[in-house]
Amino acid sequence: MRKKYHELSLAKKFSLTSLGFFFLTILVLTVLIQFLYEKSVLNITSESYKEKFEIVSDNSQSILENSGKIAKVILTDEAIQNWFLQDSEESADQLEYKMQVEKRLDYLDALYPDKQYSSISVFDSYGHMVNSNSIRSEASKYEQFFNIIKENYNVKWLDLYEVSLGDYEKNGIGYIRYYRDYDSGLIKGYVLIEYQSPLLINNFAHIRYGETGSYLIADTDGNKKIENDQDVSGNISEEEYFQWAEDNKKGGKVFRIDGKRYLVTASVIPTLDWLMIGLTPVNELTKAGKAMTQIIYVVGIIAALISTFFSMRVSHSVTKPLIYLTDTMKKFGKGDLSVRVPVLYEDEIGILSEEFNKMSEQIRQLVDQVYREQRAKRKSELAALQAQINPHFLYNTLNSVSSLIKMNCPDEAFIMIQAVGTFYRTSLSDGKTLIPLDQEITNIENYIKIQKVRYGNKIEYEIDIENEILQEWIVKLTLQPLVENSIYHGIKEMRGKGIIRIKGWKEKNKVFIQVSDNGLGIPEEKLEELFSKDYREKGSAFGLFNIQQRLQIYFGKEYGLTVESKLSQGTKATVCIPVDFKREEDRK
Repeated sequence: MRKKYHELSLAKKFSLTSLGFFFLTILVLTVLIQFLYEKSVLNITSESYKEKFEIVSDNSQSILENSGKIAKVILTDEAIQNWFLQDSEESADQLEYKMQVEKRLDYLDALYPDKQYSSISVFDSYGHMVNSNSIRSEASKYEQFFNIIKENYNVKWLDLYEVSLGDYEKNGIGYIRYYRDYDSGLIKGYVLIEYQSPLLINNFAHIRYGETGSYLIADTDGNKKIENDQDVSGNISEEEYFQWAEDNKKGGKVFRIDGKRYLVTASVIPTLDWLMIGLTPVNELTKAGKAMTQIIYVVGIIAALISTFFSMRVSHSVTKPLIYLTDTMKKFGKGDLSVRVPVLYEDEIGILSEEFNKMSEQIRQLVDQVYREQRAKRKSELAALQAQINPHFLYNTLNSVSSLIKMNCPDEAFIMIQAVGTFYRTSLSDGKTLIPLDQEITNIENYIKIQKVRYGNKIEYEIDIENEILQEWIVKLTLQPLVENSIYHGIKEMRGKGIIRIKGWKEKNKVFIQVSDNGLGIPEEKLEELFSKDYREKGSAFGLFNIQQRLQIYFGKEYGLTVESKLSQGTKATVCIPVDFKREEDRK
């Protein structure tokens, strides 16, 4: 398929590309519109759910808060308090007070005709019970609540969905309040206000959205209470949408449930600490967007056909001048960097020809620049080698060896000759410019050995290089001149012992090697001159400018050498090189 496409004429390629581009545009546009439409619909639906949740939550809160008022009315009633304070034995007074309690409860039933609660049960401390009229016929079922209420008197709300009591099979919630006798300080009675599930369901039914939307009520442990106007059981704590709803009780999010995408919204009933969760199928919310998508496809196909026709006409007019440009580019590709394309038009082809000419000139300049940099790099390398093989240094070393032999110190002379040999062998390094850091460190150690023989215990050194950077590549003879400068310009003229510390570490994608001493330091006015091309320290193997130039030629402008110094406190020279730098041309 690809081969056939490459064999087509440029005009046909333009047409096919244009057609493909249009189809891709229509596809992207359709997906984008569907995404934006769905996002908009989901946001609107989430806001709608939010309003419903607020209404339902406020209604629920109002009903539940009334329970406290009802309980207060009951517990402050004198007849009910007198009944609470009676002995456990049945008596005429107790029966009379019990009848008065029943009348009070009947009065409350009449006071709340809209049934803001299901039933009321009043218990004294001995387990005697009085019920509201609606449940007196089944009072025996409610006697079982006494022990539970007595054990949980400090709990305001009792979850009846989780209570299992013999033949009591109702679901709902119960509000508990106790009465404490002020004289004795003892609890003398309890009130249980029952809210059965039909009363709760009637309040939650407004949450459902559309025909296929659903809702469920669950506690924070994931135990389901109500689902779509029905009492249910089960646990959904492991469901992803429930875990989200538990932490995000505002807004909405799409989840895949049983293979279908649902918009999940959630809110909380603060008094009960229950979650209201709305579930709406996304496909029901986006029905209207499907017709819009079909229209976009039809319009897109027509537009693509029209575009193909005009693109073929245009491509033929563009092809002819491009042939000349192609022939010129072939000549350029064969190495004729001086070739240029005459700019005959001011249209896109003319612009292309002009840009080609600019590119050709830039490439020619880059080739010249690379050539000059390569020459500068080789010259710098040669200068470094010539500077290192210093006849004066070699003469002083051999003179020191001769003196040691005359003083009958053959071991010291041997060490010095061996160090000199190793030093020059490492310096030459088979003609390589880049060497591993561990070789450069070896070169420094041999150099310092030579100097220690000359200066004795005046020079001490410490080397602390992280193992992981020992195989990083560095331009050879970078660190030795820094050590030489420390000896000749920092330690040689000072009183007392000089210490040279060489430290290496890695930070992110860079390697740092620092050569520091406790010598005389460098005056502040001289620090600015150190990297000058014409500046040379007397006695240095070569200037710091040379080191800086070689490092930046190989590694780039962001790497190189920095120097810090304070008079009478010493000098720190820090080299920065890249991690994992590899150039095959420098390893030959």
